[in-house]
Amino acid sequence: LFGSREQALFCRGLPALRQVLWSPGRRAAGFVLCHLRMGGCCGKQAEKETDDAHTEFGKGGDRDVSGGPLKSRGCTDIICLIIFLLHWIGYFAVTFAGVKDGEPAKLYKPRDFKGDYCGLNAGGLKDHTKLLRTLNLTATVDQIAKQLVCSQGAQEALKAAWCPGGNCADYKNYECACCLKPCSSCSESLGLKEPGSGTISSRMSEFTNPAQGTSLFSSGSSNAMDFSAESFLSEVTKYFNAVCMTKSCALPTMENARRYVYSPSPDASWKKAWDALSTNRFVPSSIQNTINQSFTFNAYPTSKCPYHARYCIPFPGVKFKESQMDYCMPKLDDNALAAVGDSMAAALNSNAVRSMASSVESSFGSAVGDIMATMDAFCVMAFFTFVIGLTFMVLLRFLVGIVVWGSLCIVLVGLTLGGFLVYFRSIQCKGAGLFDTAVETSVALATTAQHAAYNAATGQVFDETMTGDGQDYRGAQIRTRTGRLCQEWSAQSPHVTNPYLPGAYPYNNSDLSRNYCRNPLGVANTIWCFTTDTAKKWQECRPVGAILPDCPNGHVINDEMGRDVLFAVAIAIWSLAGIWVIAVCCLRNRIALAVAVNKVAAQFVYNNPTILGVPVSQMIIAFIWILLWVVGASFLLSQVPAGYTPTDAFATYAEAYGTADVPGKCTGKWPQGMVWKYQGDNSSADDPCSGVFGNTFNMTPKCWKCAPPRYVFDARFAAAFFTLLWNNAFLVAVGQLTIAGACAGWFFTKGQDRGKENVIRPALYNCFRYHLGSLALGSFILAVVQFIRYLMMYFEKQAAAQKNRVMVLVLKVIQCCLWLFEKCIKFLNKNAYIQIALLGTNFCTSAKNAFFLIMRNALRFGVVALLGSIIRMIGFMFIMTATMGLGYFVLQSFHPDISPIVPMMCYFILGYMASLLFMNVFGLAVDTCLQCFIACEEMKITEEFVPGPLKSLVDQNPGKKRGWFSNPFGKGKVAPVDVPSAGDKG
Repeated sequence: LFGSREQALFCRGLPALRQVLWSPGRRAAGFVLCHLRMGGCCGKQAEKETDDAHTEFGKGGDRDVSGGPLKSRGCTDIICLIIFLLHWIGYFAVTFAGVKDGEPAKLYKPRDFKGDYCGLNAGGLKDHTKLLRTLNLTATVDQIAKQLVCSQGAQEALKAAWCPGGNCADYKNYECACCLKPCSSCSESLGLKEPGSGTISSRMSEFTNPAQGTSLFSSGSSNAMDFSAESFLSEVTKYFNAVCMTKSCALPTMENARRYVYSPSPDASWKKAWDALSTNRFVPSSIQNTINQSFTFNAYPTSKCPYHARYCIPFPGVKFKESQMDYCMPKLDDNALAAVGDSMAAALNSNAVRSMASSVESSFGSAVGDIMATMDAFCVMAFFTFVIGLTFMVLLRFLVGIVVWGSLCIVLVGLTLGGFLVYFRSIQCKGAGLFDTAVETSVALATTAQHAAYNAATGQVFDETMTGDGQDYRGAQIRTRTGRLCQEWSAQSPHVTNPYLPGAYPYNNSDLSRNYCRNPLGVANTIWCFTTDTAKKWQECRPVGAILPDCPNGHVINDEMGRDVLFAVAIAIWSLAGIWVIAVCCLRNRIALAVAVNKVAAQFVYNNPTILGVPVSQMIIAFIWILLWVVGASFLLSQVPAGYTPTDAFATYAEAYGTADVPGKCTGKWPQGMVWKYQGDNSSADDPCSGVFGNTFNMTPKCWKCAPPRYVFDARFAAAFFTLLWNNAFLVAVGQLTIAGACAGWFFTKGQDRGKENVIRPALYNCFRYHLGSLALGSFILAVVQFIRYLMMYFEKQAAAQKNRVMVLVLKVIQCCLWLFEKCIKFLNKNAYIQIALLGTNFCTSAKNAFFLIMRNALRFGVVALLGSIIRMIGFMFIMTATMGLGYFVLQSFHPDISPIVPMMCYFILGYMASLLFMNVFGLAVDTCLQCFIACEEMKITEEFVPGPLKSLVDQNPGKKRGWFSNPFGKGKVAPVDVPSAGDKG
């Protein structure tokens, strides 16, 4: 329909296009046609281009890169770029819609025992921003109350009250509640000590009387039999209630305090007995007075603590200090400090901090809080991480050869030592250490070899026969089990051998000649000798040739089959070591090529240090992007639907929380809700827990309730998460294409000009001017695979919440397969981007070109990939270890009071991201140099462009045509490859 000149001018945007007179309709049609011709998301043009995808590089055609990356190129996969931009519009629409209803504060604000958020309107806690801790009566006072209820005096009183007419059903239930007799709900008696006169009052006074509260933490406490100061502050979440109080961590005054008389939870099996003891006229007044007087508490006023008085009782001897994100940390007050002493107080306060940390570490919100609080240290570490990565890149240029060959040797040594470790384990005796077994066996092998060589040289043979304890042994062993040299029997230095002297009675028949091991008259369990080691006077020996140790007490691995299996495993590991040696020897030329390619890549980085600006820019952009994404995602995450967890109450904790095999009503889906204990409302006529105005007759109290999680994952978050994956993959792809283009431009620069020309600017121009659409397509494919894998992970969490172990296992296997597939996609994408940088083709064509190139040079790519993986692993370990190590000291310097767990996790992620970006530079340079080297071989221009480290591997006289498969292991130098095309014969 249109001329090729017009289409080319329009597609490439040349100024001459202004001189072409198109009608508006014709111009629009040409625009669409241009997209199709240039491979719009692998369209018609891709089908044409892939016909020659298997063709080698060659001079004079459209695969001639002798002048560097092709200059004549056009925009590729434009439609994919348009879709990418449209998806951004959809992401902003979803995020802005979520901003309207989201509440990010729910992700980090403290939560009380009911799951309500301090400082938020929900729950009426807007003016109560601090999370403090109050006395948990269920965990503390219940123990004392039950001691009273189950006492002998209470038994007699209740029997008189409940059995006057012979109907003792309530009393039998009481006996079962106290486990006084065997019954279905008891497995043994409670073991409660019979209280003496004043015991209950004395114990309760430590909780109710502030003047005596300090004794609760002393060794002479009346409650020491059930509680301890260490348990109180090391198990904060057990003995304290989490409540939202005023805007300060300072304890409020008790002005206008409320009065609360203790009562057990409505679902307590002994509550009816407690109520009877409190009000029944047959109960002695002494018991009722104890209940009414000793179990009365003062609670904070409602204005300070907006909960039922039961939850607002101060814990005696404890105050609070300010901490991060509106949390208040418990510590001993001055009176309690004086009672326990400074050293004990420091230990107890430390326990409290650790306990509080462990209680909030599982909270996503508190994790965000720690991140926000340590943001200054995080920014410092971001700078240091860049310095660490830059340092490694500089070192790599000079040490790459040592690293590669050293890594190969380390693998060999690791396999060899691993085999010996398993072997020594198979022969290890009980009571002997693994290291001792290794030393003794090694000494036995060495002495056996030494004596064999000596016997072969001299022709002298010793009889190494030994029976029993070795009195008859006349062999030539001169070393102990651990390799110490024996001292001659006649010598008196360094140890005095008297009375074990040669010829001296009664050892004259024991052959105490020279320094041979003997057991004169059976004085020891086996043969022995004095040693020349001044630190060891004597030690047992083994006969020469006795490699395996004697184990009179048996082996560590009792089962003989188990020992045989370990021995077989050791043989298998040694076999792998042998195969490794053979492979290294046979592939030495490929390894040399890989080393040379790595050196060339390091030389490229050295000649173009500004290329490191690419990962730095990526890191900055990624940091800003992820930060903005987290802010937007926080609005979506925090929108937990009203009916996400049930609003009903449940009779048992197991029903609400679940068991090992049965999902709970509150935790049956992921993210899981939380469970809390409801104490009922005695003012209600129809309460599921307290019944009719506190009367639970003929009903089962349901006192366990659910609270929703802090966050949920819905379809909107899934869309935002896919955007995160796609953009992250796109950002990485931009860096890969830019580095590949720069490295290719540098590689195909003449030797004298190499390193002088700016190769980064053209690479950036080609990337952003022509190929963003191809990058969008490649990153989309990768993001889809990653999203499916994360979706399977989400389903796995759901299956785990439903206690479906089979489905959990199936989903783990699927995730593993997807992870492997993702690795393949990443590898192919990377090589496709290099092809795009060289030839300017669209993504699908470039991917197929890369595939056939890999097939033509499979061994080369395999060896380079293997060694590259080793180098990248070392780089990751170096950068991440250095980042976390330095990060810990920076954190301790900036924030010594904050738990290091969450910040260290952030430093781990930071180190990983920096490693990923920096190693991408080197990895892309290696892969690009390899493809450029192969291109030079196929175009027969190796002498003209190949850099120095690779020149020694090029055959100066390539006359024979051969592919990689004709001699896969190589012989001599690497000759240029000339694979015949499919149409060639002969």
